[in-house]
Amino acid sequence: MDFSDQISRLKRAHQLGAELSADIQAWGGSNPCGARANIAEDRLSWELRLQVSQPPPLADWGFRFGEAVNHLRATLDNLVVAIARQSGVTDEKQLRALMFPITGTLKEWKSRQKALVCLPDWCRDALEQVQPFLRPEQGGSLDEDLLLALRDLDNSTKHHLQVKPDLAPQTIEHAPAVEFETDEGAAASVPPDTEVVVAPFEDGAVLLRHRTKGRIKSVQGQYSFAAQVQAVLPDGRAFGVTDLLAALCEYTRVVMEHVIGTAEQTEGKSVA
Repeated sequence: MDFSDQISRLKRAHQLGAELSADIQAWGGSNPCGARANIAEDRLSWELRLQVSQPPPLADWGFRFGEAVNHLRATLDNLVVAIARQSGVTDEKQLRALMFPITGTLKEWKSRQKALVCLPDWCRDALEQVQPFLRPEQGGSLDEDLLLALRDLDNSTKHHLQVKPDLAPQTIEHAPAVEFETDEGAAASVPPDTEVVVAPFEDGAVLLRHRTKGRIKSVQGQYSFAAQVQAVLPDGRAFGVTDLLAALCEYTRVVMEHVIGTAEQTEGKSVA
């Protein structure tokens, strides 16, 4: 059987991921953001606020991420259709109804059987072996299954046109030197009362808030933080865009190799 078209589409998804990763790294390397300390009017607290000089092009990145996800899903769907065609299926209605099943429960899997009836037995067996609903029996969990993530992300891109990543600060490093108006105020402010804020990646957003018992005279120091471009799954879980896309590409390749390998073994037995 020939699966060159499906392999080419998988390579295209991988290429999109590599280009997206390079662009995100280039943005991050351009020093697009920083932070500044602001003392409150009552001088009993100070905040570390985000300064964004070059906003990230999240809409463009999200669209490209969604395009790569669409390619991965289409790769699997086209794989099933290619097997059907090369197995002798010519009914266009049957072919249009075919898609690579991704099921989280046994009930879901059984409900897909009518559409898969035109496929060879070996193909249906190979498809069943990679189904997410089997993960708990294999010591894993549904939350860890990348096929389910691919399915949900693909549905999201279709419904909303794009997956919009978000930037969330992962680490904040600060070395402030806080000078108080009086020694008594400094002593009363130990230990420090510090709050780290999960803020949107917007100019002026508060990253950190430090409350004191004594009045603050000045705040000096150096501040730095790392941020990660994230894709949010429909269930609310967030993952780094490039890491998630790389994992989806790799797992799609593994699933394809399993199905294609089964096809090659079957053809070998037929020849023998």
